[in-house]
Amino acid sequence: MYLLNLFEGHGASFNIDCNVCSCFAGNLICSTRQCLTEHSSEDERRKFTGLPCNCVDQFVPVCGQNGRTYPSACIARCAGLHDNQFEFGSCISKDPCNPNPCNKNQRCIPKKQVCLTSFEKFECSQHECVPRQLNCDQTRDPVCDTDNVEYTNLCTLYQKGKSLAYRGPCQPFCRSLEPVCGHNGETYGSVCSAYADRVAVDYQGHCQAVGALSDHGFHSECAFVSCPQLSATACKPLRAPGACCPLCAGMLRILYDKDKLDNFARVTNKKPITVLDILEKIRLHVSVPQCDVFGYLSIESEIVILIIPVDQNPKPLQIEACNKEAEKIESLINSDSPTLASHVPLSALIASQVQVSYSISSASAQVVPALHSLFISLLFPLSSALRYCM
Repeated sequence: MYLLNLFEGHGASFNIDCNVCSCFAGNLICSTRQCLTEHSSEDERRKFTGLPCNCVDQFVPVCGQNGRTYPSACIARCAGLHDNQFEFGSCISKDPCNPNPCNKNQRCIPKKQVCLTSFEKFECSQHECVPRQLNCDQTRDPVCDTDNVEYTNLCTLYQKGKSLAYRGPCQPFCRSLEPVCGHNGETYGSVCSAYADRVAVDYQGHCQAVGALSDHGFHSECAFVSCPQLSATACKPLRAPGACCPLCAGMLRILYDKDKLDNFARVTNKKPITVLDILEKIRLHVSVPQCDVFGYLSIESEIVILIIPVDQNPKPLQIEACNKEAEKIESLINSDSPTLASHVPLSALIASQVQVSYSISSASAQVVPALHSLFISLLFPLSSALRYCM
């Protein structure tokens, strides 16, 4: 093996082993995937689980102060949280309104969020305090109650003495409130509760496992999960990081600069920037109405974005259209496009990798590029180089 010293400029992206890295303002920012390489020892191979920090396959969830549920305390620590920065149990199971943090003339409303900014600098509160009003204004911000009745806003819902099921218009397919597990490892009360968070559903029922993050990893507890049948039989599916079940989608795994997000939060409204903020901005750049945007913060601290066909039985053309949208977003991020930078938080996205679930008819067309990339990587094993940012 030989080593090279390579100096990379601002905006350069490259791979080190299985991790994607980028130089940003002189700093090297890399994903935190657990890698096996050809140089790994037998002992390293034996201990390899594929999970961050080689944590064991345990699903004993903890809730971080960033609002993210981690599958175990080990994985939370690996993500940089100290023991006093998480507590056992999923975030959604916590009641942020007990004890009541609001004033007497205010009502405490749970409002779950996963924060990307430093929670030490910008509190990642999981509630909002709204005034107790006798007369509600007619500002339209629709919400749905547990009886599947829609109200103009939260004020009118609580004025009627109802309980909030989820934010957004009522959906007919959510009349029965049955728990589902989101790709983020969080259990939601219904499909629509997950969708309101812009989280796609992994499987029915409570979350019970963390999916493999590597082809070389462990025998996951996902083996005991009952996955929904894929409606699009003509799709070669993918699995989102940490999820159990396959799906047809275009997927982006994105590196972001937390310091830059902190700066944005500091000079704007001094509120945390959340995963939902990023997803709603990305959604503005998806131009195909047959595709929608979902996502979450992965346990490897990347933003995962899924661009998924909205139809239950998507046609190959619809799957292909969502793939193209994912590839377009990847190109905008990696080229530092002004189109994205015009939406303030998005300029903190610094590098992206795309993976698509090709329709079977187009899968064969991808073989040659894949082999070409493999040939190039064998000729130039850049993971053997020491990389520095200028």
